[in-house]
Amino acid sequence: MRSSLAGVPWPSLAGLALVAACGGGPAGPWAVDGPVLRTWLENPADAGGILVVQLEVEADAEWDLSEPEVRGLTFQPKGEPRVEQIGERVVLTERFTYGGPEGMYEIPALVATWTGPSGEGTLRSEPIWVDLAVEPPREGELADITEPPVVWTVPWGALSVVGALGMLLAGGLVVAFRNAGRQVVPKIRRLPPDTRALHAWAEACADPGLDDFGKALAISRIFREYAEEVLGFPAVAWTTSEILVQLGRMDHLPEGNIPRARRLLRATDRVKFADAVVRAELFEDLEADLRGFLESTRPRYWDPEEGAA
Repeated sequence: MRSSLAGVPWPSLAGLALVAACGGGPAGPWAVDGPVLRTWLENPADAGGILVVQLEVEADAEWDLSEPEVRGLTFQPKGEPRVEQIGERVVLTERFTYGGPEGMYEIPALVATWTGPSGEGTLRSEPIWVDLAVEPPREGELADITEPPVVWTVPWGALSVVGALGMLLAGGLVVAFRNAGRQVVPKIRRLPPDTRALHAWAEACADPGLDDFGKALAISRIFREYAEEVLGFPAVAWTTSEILVQLGRMDHLPEGNIPRARRLLRATDRVKFADAVVRAELFEDLEADLRGFLESTRPRYWDPEEGAA
């Protein structure tokens, strides 16, 4: 589709791309050094959400924008496009509602070419993943806590009697074992989280009952549990998109870990939706990503005594 940004009237941008991150718009001011094509998601839910597309170019520029083709996913314009004049630039924002059957959808990159007084060029968005109610319930998941139907009152009278008897019993035990030798309780040391993650992956690889899809599920689960324990956010309960957004907000996360996390979290997709048989090097590559992520994010000191030393 083709249009010009000169003048106030503006045609609808039907068919703009979906968002690359969940939960809000891009950070930073709109005014930048060159033309920009932005996409993001508002109010994501299992049934769908709102897709936002924003184009910023020179006021007198002309542009041509490709339309995405996504099998199974539909979207409709929400309201009229909003056009804002910011200095010598024009910012157009349009929203779309989207939805579709349950599943994971990859939105291909949106490409826009532009021509203006300062020159011409091409803009390309990042491929986007959209999850619609695809997170399966995990075995052993804790059930929601429900309030008791009847308010229970503490029987203080009975507790006082039980407490007195307990004190008498404790006193008798102290007298009985006063001369007994002191028993030393051995200290149980828990392995660091990165070591436990590698042991769990080794056990999954050695399990003859796991097929390729089972191994892919296992490495994705191991990564989520490690991220939840070490990085301090509920990665086990969050969707893939939410985890990637949270990792992107961590300023001190070592470079290269977000692509590793994306490949590990999408491991099940790569196996489940692959057109050909899984290549032998796939799990070697995923294990390399897991080891790289663990090595760069593991706690420097796990044992408090070693840390003090």
